[in-house]
Amino acid sequence: IIKETEHLTLNQWTFKEDSAKWSIGQVLEHLGLYERIFAQEADIMLSTKPDMQLDSLSLPDTTYINWMNDPGPHQAEWNAEPLGLMKGSDNLKFYLFGRNHLIDFIKSTTYDLKAHHTFRWGKEQRRSIHALMVIHYAHTDRHLKQVKRIKQTPGFPK
Repeated sequence: IIKETEHLTLNQWTFKEDSAKWSIGQVLEHLGLYERIFAQEADIMLSTKPDMQLDSLSLPDTTYINWMNDPGPHQAEWNAEPLGLMKGSDNLKFYLFGRNHLIDFIKSTTYDLKAHHTFRWGKEQRRSIHALMVIHYAHTDRHLKQVKRIKQTPGFPK
């Protein structure tokens, strides 16, 4: 993400292929929002009692990675839709603030991330905090590919 965005001009940050598509700035704002959403979800779920039995309801990591690698469009949840109000590299700073927080958490945690699970998908398909982080990695990779596609779009400012 840093390599693909750190030297963009303001025109490049705001370029849109068409009005229905996101700019690179909006992509990074979306990623920055998810940094906070996932950090909050993990924090809340780590305050619950661990339950290794729930791991049997978790899908394998490849399921989440394959879902994020699906080339079809995904619909962002309402709380992760970018508003496009930040300018230029502020989008990268916003993203990195949250990303660095999650990296520090993962490096220093003593929690068993496979023993704590989310409630968001109901009882039939619970995701561990470990799985949440796998999804997060795959989600970032999905949008990195999107940034690269935007930069290859005819008309992208040079």
